[in-house]
Amino acid sequence: MGSICRKPDVVKNVERAKTDISVIHLPAKYQTIELDSRLPHWARRSNPIIRRQLGMYWKTILPEIGGLAKIVVVQVGLVLLTLPWPFLFDLALPTITAALLLFPIALFLYGQILAAIGFNATLSIVDELRNGTFDLVRATPLRLESILASKIAAAIWRQVENLSLLILSVSLLSMPLLISQYATIFPLDEYPYLSRAAMILGLVVSLIRLVIEPFMMGAVGLLAGAAFPLRSTAIITTGFLGAFYFFLLNLARLAPMSWLLRFGLDFVLPVALPLVITWLAMRVTQSLITCN
Repeated sequence: MGSICRKPDVVKNVERAKTDISVIHLPAKYQTIELDSRLPHWARRSNPIIRRQLGMYWKTILPEIGGLAKIVVVQVGLVLLTLPWPFLFDLALPTITAALLLFPIALFLYGQILAAIGFNATLSIVDELRNGTFDLVRATPLRLESILASKIAAAIWRQVENLSLLILSVSLLSMPLLISQYATIFPLDEYPYLSRAAMILGLVVSLIRLVIEPFMMGAVGLLAGAAFPLRSTAIITTGFLGAFYFFLLNLARLAPMSWLLRFGLDFVLPVALPLVITWLAMRVTQSLITCN
């Protein structure tokens, strides 16, 4: 009788175990819709180099691209609606003060994120070269540029949650600041289309910079780590190069210039320069590692 009484508990345990197994295997059916599957192989968290460098930090909350795109589309639509109804700009006036107050905080957090990405990339290459393990990594079928890109991606993955929150904040706070800036540079009555185009491009460029500049800082970190074997020297070099980049980029905006030059400085240079710096840093890093 005792065994008969315990039988329902056994059946319940078996059913519970089946349920647990089905829940464990459920995400595997939908792996193709995850963000990782849309990325190149060197940027996925399943990449052995990234998984090894992330360690316990491989589980991160992924950014919601769909929600971000909706926010941008709504703001672009509102700016375009101000062409027939200019009074809509008056609705944005109360948000300008809040954006001005929160902008220094967002800028400080962005600096922290970039510094963390650059320093993590620097230490990853310094430790590999100092411990002599980078030769083992190069023995894999991956190309050297893919290995270096994976190290940068791992440094970014460690900050992806903070970066996602920052991107969301910038998408919500940038437009009031852009309205106040470009409405002053290009008066709405004299340049109705140019001013609104500058606002929309400013928002798009701001979001693009939040994607390419972290990768640039990772590439600069790898360059400093490959050039200097000491951790402290490599970290200081990374911080100096990153600060020098932002200093020059923002200092040039203070000089008086024509609207065409202003257009290139605000919308072309912030996108083109990080890409060029990343490419140069990756090439020099590969040369340094190959020579060593």
